[in-house]
Amino acid sequence: MPDIIMPKMGDAMTEGKVVRWYKKSGDAVKKGEPVLEIETDKVNLDLEAEADGTLGDVVAEAGQMVEVGGVLATILGAGEKATPRRRDAAGPAGEDASAPSRRAIDKKDSIKKSTGEYGEAIDMKAPRIDRTAPASSAPAPQDDGGRKRSSPLARKMAREMGVSIEQVQGSGPGGRIVANDIKSFKPATPAQQKAKAPSLPPIQKLETKEIPLTAMRRTIAKRLAESTGPIPHFYLTADYDVTNLLALREQLNEIEGIKTSVNDFIVRATALALRHHPNVNASWGDEAMTLHGEIHIGIAVSTPEGLITPVVRNADQKSVAEISNEVRSLADKAKNRKLTPNDYQHSTFTISNLGAWGIEQFTAIINPPNVAILAIGAASAQPVVIDRQVVIRDRMKVTMSCDHRVVDGALGAEYLRTLRSYIEQPMRLVL
Repeated sequence: MPDIIMPKMGDAMTEGKVVRWYKKSGDAVKKGEPVLEIETDKVNLDLEAEADGTLGDVVAEAGQMVEVGGVLATILGAGEKATPRRRDAAGPAGEDASAPSRRAIDKKDSIKKSTGEYGEAIDMKAPRIDRTAPASSAPAPQDDGGRKRSSPLARKMAREMGVSIEQVQGSGPGGRIVANDIKSFKPATPAQQKAKAPSLPPIQKLETKEIPLTAMRRTIAKRLAESTGPIPHFYLTADYDVTNLLALREQLNEIEGIKTSVNDFIVRATALALRHHPNVNASWGDEAMTLHGEIHIGIAVSTPEGLITPVVRNADQKSVAEISNEVRSLADKAKNRKLTPNDYQHSTFTISNLGAWGIEQFTAIINPPNVAILAIGAASAQPVVIDRQVVIRDRMKVTMSCDHRVVDGALGAEYLRTLRSYIEQPMRLVL
């Protein structure tokens, strides 16, 4: 009679939430079949049955928070009968306090193995799959969050033709953009583009309501309080010339046929600069500071439920193209809540980039146990004086938040000076 327990999906996880059950007590289950969905501070995932049998007593109902290792339900074998469990008993998920000590041992062993494998992660932007509904049920309509719907072929043609999908009017069902819309699209003239007012996000219906805190939002609140309270922050801002970097990026994308972002170059530059300043690639502890022998860059990614920092491991040993591919993959997994603990744990330095939103400069809160975080602003053309002549150059502001217990002002300034060398002489990043 194996138990289904709340698994530990990360070092900081202490509890999880039961989102819903796909099976009810008395239903037959097969090994590997999803039985329920849980929510942790980082991901939503399905827990699978580890054996064939019948679902016994369901201890934790939908919406209930359960401690790691807490029993959620049991799977009964042939001829076995359910043993009622008291939900208010001493066990973390309502396990009967009179259960034999053997169960505690089995449960501890199960935590290490976790319950089942990763099931289908639920896309936060799409409606959740109702596994309790008949297979023939029609899918519910989904909210596209203001984005235009388009077919895969239309998107492919738009990329090849250099057409912005947002400028195309769709003629398909529900306004969906199809291939013929891309073929017949005529871009606006420069005069028309100049006259067009910038678009605003769709107006939202205002209503007073309470939104229950998700596990991710609770963790974000806890981590920020742990950072801004105990960590003495100070901030250093530098203004870099990124004209050469932008030109190199354009050439690399054209020659190699790849699509890199400015942030991919910054990730590599940040990692290479950390080689020169090990004290910035560090962590603070109660008894000692730890200087890390590897460089793992955390990248802040926004999701509908909050911020998460997937990690590019050994970023100093990867090319810009490799970093670009990995960052895209991690960002996609983060937005679809498919990250594994190995994807978002044990960063040694963090980058937060709001340049895509037009933010010129900002300060970021340190992501403990890191001792620094780099806030990247937007690159923009600026008039600057070179050899007493006013010229136009692309400039970008970066602000480093430092933990003063480990990084003092001089060390932080030296790191930003080294970073300048890599960003303003970007051939260092590809040689």
